Amino acid sequence: MSKRTECTENSSSLGRQPLLSLDECRQIAAVFDGTTACIDALLAHWSALRPGVKRHTIINAAKRGGYTTTKDRRAWTPEEDRFLEANWHKMSGDAVASALGRSFTSVNLRRKRIGISRYDGDELTIRDLEGLTQIDHRQWQEFIARGWLKARQRGRRNGAVPITYVTLNAVRALLGDHPEIYDYRRAPQATVAALELHRLAEPPLWKRVVCRSASWREQVKPTPLGRTVTHGPAAMAMRVHSFRQRSCADEGGTSFWAPLYASPCCPRCGCQVSRYADDGIFTDLDPGSDEVIDIQARKLGLRWRDGKLHDAAGGVVSDRDILAALFSAGRRAARSIQAFEKLLDAGLSLVQPRPVAPHVLLDNILDLELRPDQERALASFVRTGSMTAAHAMSFGKSTLGMTAMTRIAGRHLLMVDTQLLREQWIEKLSALAPRVEVAHRYKPSKDLVTVFDREGRERCVIEIYSYQTRAKLDGSWVVGCFDEVHRLPAALAHRHAFARTQYRIGLSATPDLRCDGRGVFVSRMTGALVGDDWGEQMDRGVVKRIPVKVLLVENREHKHQVVGELLRRHDSVVVLCEAIEDGRELELRYGIPFIHSQTKNKLRMVRAAKSMVLSRVGDAGISVPHCQVTVDHSGLFGSRIQSLQRLGRLMHSERALYHCILMTREERFERFAGRVDAIRKKGFEVIEEEAPPYRPEGKGLLSPILQARVSAQENRFLSMLGWMKEGVSAAA
Repeated sequence: MSKRTECTENSSSLGRQPLLSLDECRQIAAVFDGTTACIDALLAHWSALRPGVKRHTIINAAKRGGYTTTKDRRAWTPEEDRFLEANWHKMSGDAVASALGRSFTSVNLRRKRIGISRYDGDELTIRDLEGLTQIDHRQWQEFIARGWLKARQRGRRNGAVPITYVTLNAVRALLGDHPEIYDYRRAPQATVAALELHRLAEPPLWKRVVCRSASWREQVKPTPLGRTVTHGPAAMAMRVHSFRQRSCADEGGTSFWAPLYASPCCPRCGCQVSRYADDGIFTDLDPGSDEVIDIQARKLGLRWRDGKLHDAAGGVVSDRDILAALFSAGRRAARSIQAFEKLLDAGLSLVQPRPVAPHVLLDNILDLELRPDQERALASFVRTGSMTAAHAMSFGKSTLGMTAMTRIAGRHLLMVDTQLLREQWIEKLSALAPRVEVAHRYKPSKDLVTVFDREGRERCVIEIYSYQTRAKLDGSWVVGCFDEVHRLPAALAHRHAFARTQYRIGLSATPDLRCDGRGVFVSRMTGALVGDDWGEQMDRGVVKRIPVKVLLVENREHKHQVVGELLRRHDSVVVLCEAIEDGRELELRYGIPFIHSQTKNKLRMVRAAKSMVLSRVGDAGISVPHCQVTVDHSGLFGSRIQSLQRLGRLMHSERALYHCILMTREERFERFAGRVDAIRKKGFEVIEEEAPPYRPEGKGLLSPILQARVSAQENRFLSMLGWMKEGVSAAA
């Protein structure tokens, strides 16, 4: 019995019937020749007759029917194996088969049997480089297209994409000519070993890049409408975008230096620039910022040379004029302050040295005498014509400002932060000057204070503006005085620094403590800092070293209870809070006035009240001479400026006992620790202790606010806390 028959019988004995009978197998074997076309034809015919017939069924049926190949099989020799191994990654598969006189199928099967993989060899494929460097394979193809990387391609059958190979020498040559492509000094050890990157020299520090952006062209494109931050998708509309300047592409490209591995932005148009140095120019020397400033100056028809701006005629343009021209247009405040910071970082300054001439400084007409340390501070202003008085609170910085403005004749500018400070400046000038006339003007809103000397002659006119004004201060003033000057670098207020003044003086105990880091620009806006060493002033007894207590509380309600306890212990308490809601609740609960931005006659109420609650309007500058204790109830997050300025309200008092800060444990140790650290760094003693025990609210018929109203009206003691008798009618 033959083996084929035996297999058939075994299959039948196992219960499996073959798809094709022996006679059908012989029919297939009679026409079978092993070619693909023959197999396809037989498959089409027999699959229609016998569902389930596959290609392998036809091939096996032909063998069962007696088909034997007529091809002469030739064994592979060692020489052919060596040729295949040496040339498989250099020649196409068809070329190797032709050289060996074999079919591609035979060569491909032999390659697999002797262990030659598709991409093995001394060279690397693009996919190999992508895996080693994490640089996309399309970037590597771009380097090849630019001619930076030498590579070869190995063809493939049936129109498949050729395989690209590069040598290790070619990769190292690319990184040597263009080190900005890959930071090989920080590459993983496996990549360094595989590409032998240790052979490369140290990379340079700077590269020369070129912006060829054409984004500055008139075009119609979708533009968001309304606010920048929206809930949900922003509304869009097709709008025309036009530009006064030509694009960098139209200018032939803008070339500039950039750090080697940075993704630079064009200093001219602000567009992202390719990080690849097309010209292959590099240096280790720091090019500085002169070139970037010159590129920005050329947009305005100016040039930057030798640290100064020059106009078309070669004349020097002052920093103040160029900055005022740059930001006088309709530029948004947020973008304006960003550009302003860059220019100040580059060295531009709004302060020009201009000493006050002896004949300009007139006699003192105010009813006060400066202390020796105040005289020294004023002398510093006279020597340079500019100064930022950073002395501690209660030093008398407003006295310096009033003296400077009243001893120099002319029209002066005074910038203040709040309406309460505006009223206080007018109050002080009215009390100290021989005679003043006050008038309020609208559009824009300002106060005019005309000061007369002892003979009745007009000495000066002081125009008082708020930092929040949107008026263009395009006039000319003699002295510019900026009260609470730490407000000046803000997004909107920084425009007021461009006001044309001959002399300028800034006043703030905290000019350099802004959380956004812009405090460093204050000295370039109003002059060098003077008197920022508080320790020396405290040691000499010029300013008071007020004790500070940090009381740890449980929650917001516990803060309210502690305020009530302090009101019972002390005759005059000033509570400073952030939230209007907290201020109103304390007002209702304890019967003390709450003074905020909507309160009328703010200064009169401050002067009339024994105890009070102040919103943010009382954070800085205001004097409360009769206050005993100030309470920092709640604040603007971790603001160091606010924390120190609130302490300063008590330093102005003649009856000061201690400053109290109410904080939960989370606020003290996790969120707002900087508020306490700022006070301690200035040399104040800080004591931290637990607040009096918290009393949970009991269940009653009246809510806490209604209980407060009843107690404030019926309790004689609480009603006495609220107002001084002599000031009730005036404040009302």
